[in-house]
Amino acid sequence: MAPKPLEILKKGLTKFSKKIKERKDALEAKLAQKETISADDEHWLDHEANIVDEQCVIDNLEAASDYERGFSRLDEAGKGVVKKLREWAGELAEVKGSKRKRTYTSCIKWGCHLTFRRLRV
Repeated sequence: MAPKPLEILKKGLTKFSKKIKERKDALEAKLAQKETISADDEHWLDHEANIVDEQCVIDNLEAASDYERGFSRLDEAGKGVVKKLREWAGELAEVKGSKRKRTYTSCIKWGCHLTFRRLRV
């Protein structure tokens, strides 16, 4: 049986939280000791390591009557968060097709027959 969508999102958040935990804890310990941290570290804590938006999206989806209805009510930022969580969970892999790329050429002049040619790329 396939995992439920909310379980996938929670799995993604858990994996990401574990990934950033060590660095985040070290930076927060420095801040607690009133030490300064670099601007890059401060930016990282405020943006990349901040998972409040992700947790809010999961909470909103849990509160919805069903996942699909909750997902349809999300704004573009919320849908982006869902995509990011799915990527973190390993559910979204880059899909590459096995079809050949095709290039079509045609005659530009009026009255010409259109000619199509497949090129292997």
